Amino acid sequence: MASLRTSSMSLLLLLSLVALVKAGVIIPQSPGCPPTEDKNFPQHVRVNLNIVNRNTNSRRPTDYHKRSTSPWTLHRNEDPERYPSVIWEAKCSHSGCINAEGKVDHHMNSVTIQQEILVLRREPRHCPYSFRL
Repeated sequence: MASLRTSSMSLLLLLSLVALVKAGVIIPQSPGCPPTEDKNFPQHVRVNLNIVNRNTNSRRPTDYHKRSTSPWTLHRNEDPERYPSVIWEAKCSHSGCINAEGKVDHHMNSVTIQQEILVLRREPRHCPYSFRL
């Protein structure tokens, strides 16, 4: 569920960035930034953001991360030189799993799952319109 939330948040951030660019909001540039008026500078970038479940209005309990057999907590990873600038990371609460009695069972283990997401980096740093994969 965290990956769905992350992809929805990524889409929202991308749409916000596009809206800012279309609105002509002036963002100060560092002197080393490439000129955006250059004819070779791309005016449009096509990005394919596949969303698996488009039904975002479904009601979900908010405490599902605590009710799991392998509960976790969410941590905010923020970097203004990255797009999306905020990525939420889940960390396992225990090395073992929770048994039927609600106690940690060390005969089972919680395993971290990693999910790749599209991340863009500002190149060079502090240039508002220049990103690299």
